[in-house]
Amino acid sequence: MDWSQFVASPWGWNAQIAYFLNSNCPGLQGIPSPDRLESLRNLAHRRTTIKFLRAYDAVNFKLPLEFNDYENAVTYYHNHPAIFLKAPWSSSGRGVMRTDDLKPMHVEPWMRGIIRSQGAVMVEPIYEKILDCATEWIMSGGKATFLGVSVFEASGRGKYHRNIKANQLSLWNMIGVLTQQVIDKQRYALQSVIGTDYDGPVGIDMLLTSTGTLHPCVELNLRRTMGSILIHPDDKSLVAKYPAMF
Repeated sequence: MDWSQFVASPWGWNAQIAYFLNSNCPGLQGIPSPDRLESLRNLAHRRTTIKFLRAYDAVNFKLPLEFNDYENAVTYYHNHPAIFLKAPWSSSGRGVMRTDDLKPMHVEPWMRGIIRSQGAVMVEPIYEKILDCATEWIMSGGKATFLGVSVFEASGRGKYHRNIKANQLSLWNMIGVLTQQVIDKQRYALQSVIGTDYDGPVGIDMLLTSTGTLHPCVELNLRRTMGSILIHPDDKSLVAKYPAMF
């Protein structure tokens, strides 16, 4: 089979997927080089969220913290027992631990293991949320193109459950607090932080707090998301009302 006429488009990239496609689909286009994969792996680290929030100028929220040393991490945990701990690399709520209802005997070994295996642990505040949502994007040549929005359900512990199916304008109205300014600031942050280091889909997970404040980025997903694949190409309901955002 002549694979050179096809372009690879997996759910997301990692070294294992690239190796499999190179080995089994000779000539397939679009497979990142090892250097590109390493750059993507660095971008996919959860510390990138810190850079994003700084570029976005998210003044109403505390920035995540990164701990490379277990003793420093456990000291912070004992001083702040109600936090979210996150592995640098994970997805769909895996690699996430909410500590406010757990004992140290359960938290401390998890922290030690994550730091040993991934080199760091991320720490974030717990927000009282009323809605999980996201914006969906495509990065290409350093430009971020807005595709639409998604609303999804996740547990209080951060585990993904399902996406809400509705047209784009209905989902936008369900979120209720999104504006052109939010989209413009997210676009600027994506282009500043990711730039030309990655081409492909990006999902920015957000949450709406009980005070009605929108957290503009709790996760940055450099891959397809369930929300992105639910945006139907014929759904122009949001584009028709807010064409300038697209």
